[in-house]
Amino acid sequence: MLDKETKRKIASCKALQGKTIFDVVVMPRFVENLAAYWMAQKTDRDAIRKSYQAMRKVGGAKGYKLPAHPLDALEILTTEELAIEYAKVVAGGSTRGHAQRKYIRQIGQQAYNLTVAQMVVEEYPELEPVLIPKAKAN
Repeated sequence: MLDKETKRKIASCKALQGKTIFDVVVMPRFVENLAAYWMAQKTDRDAIRKSYQAMRKVGGAKGYKLPAHPLDALEILTTEELAIEYAKVVAGGSTRGHAQRKYIRQIGQQAYNLTVAQMVVEEYPELEPVLIPKAKAN
């Protein structure tokens, strides 16, 4: 949870003044952040597929089918198309199914939050440890 002073600094950030979610979505920084999340999701799904196929080759997974994932239908989208689809989902104009909309909202929101955090950290560098925590090593 953020303290009052941190929330005040975020609200007073000049880079965010007057910007709507759609202004942020068209920013190159948002598209770069979205691309990073998107590629990680695709890589993870490919690894899961390869693991499943290897298991089937050695005779495992009999009667088991790889569960469907919203990414399966969306992986043909480019990052720019995904950004547009995220804007449609946020605006309520997407015609995709519930699971796909939910997935698009989730991945788009991660990229949006990171983008906003980066903009705030440019103005208030002392907030970086709070807004952009470092990934933990396994």
